[in-house]
Amino acid sequence: MTDHDDQWNDTDEARLVRLMRSVPRGTPDPEARARAYAAVHEEWQRMRQMQVPAMRPRRRARWLAAASVAIAALAGLLWLASPGAPIATLDRANGRVSIAGAEGEAGEPIRRGVVLETGHTSGALVRYSKDLALRVDAQSRVELVDATTLRLDDGGVYVSITPGAAVDYVVRTARGEVRHVGTRYAVRAHDGTLDVAVRDGAVEIDAGAATERAVAGEQVSIAADGTIARVHVAADDALWTWTEALPAPIAIEGKSLAEFLRWYTAETGRTVIFADEGARLRAAAVILHGSVDGQPAAKALAIVMASVDLEAMVPEKGPVVIGPTRR
Repeated sequence: MTDHDDQWNDTDEARLVRLMRSVPRGTPDPEARARAYAAVHEEWQRMRQMQVPAMRPRRRARWLAAASVAIAALAGLLWLASPGAPIATLDRANGRVSIAGAEGEAGEPIRRGVVLETGHTSGALVRYSKDLALRVDAQSRVELVDATTLRLDDGGVYVSITPGAAVDYVVRTARGEVRHVGTRYAVRAHDGTLDVAVRDGAVEIDAGAATERAVAGEQVSIAADGTIARVHVAADDALWTWTEALPAPIAIEGKSLAEFLRWYTAETGRTVIFADEGARLRAAAVILHGSVDGQPAAKALAIVMASVDLEAMVPEKGPVVIGPTRR
């Protein structure tokens, strides 16, 4: 074999291109194919530089065959990251919700890169996993870039993450990026302004020239001219009201009243207290049956309390009081 035969030539180039094309379409994306191509080419050059006898043609053919196996293996590893792999599910749709231009239905898988839009009176609950859920307000347009990134073009979203869960999540907007640090927060983009309100935990906002941190009870607004304003926002402020139309799933069958009340508190931001120790113990002991899944928190509370021997006193403002039924 001559030195010329051992070089990477046009024939080898053509064979490698054919091998790359043999990988099933839609498996790795174009960038993945380019990376695989570069890796194989680099390995070929490395082997040429090794102080070993030149390969015979038969051995080189075996090496190229092995390269094709490596490329196919890479394709398999990249399958879950491909555009065809679902990253979330449309858990609930109130009104008309568009997914990739078509009307979405509850239970429908959502793939990365898909655009989701809601109408004037509609909303959507999107579930990524048991620890990460997204509520999309009316008149919103979002792109699920991947499993950890959302692009909010217009409208509002509410991010809910299980406390302590190891979840990375970023909401990108034209005014900056909002990165998850805490557990529950809302992001709204409108008229060049970015509003970020934090219900629990904290978030970091990368606005390019500056990085802001917002904690529970704060709303940070970044105007189109870069002006930053902060205001207090309570956990039960009217700002959060729209999220109650898209409640987090709740299965009450076999659960205690106390467990349901914790869900109610998380949904509404309202504090729940007990009139006396007896009411607290009773709430922990009574077991619920049936279903209120999909019901707004206020209606779910009314349904549940009608089935137990306790009463909920719900003032317009302030804590909800659970006590003995008044006769």
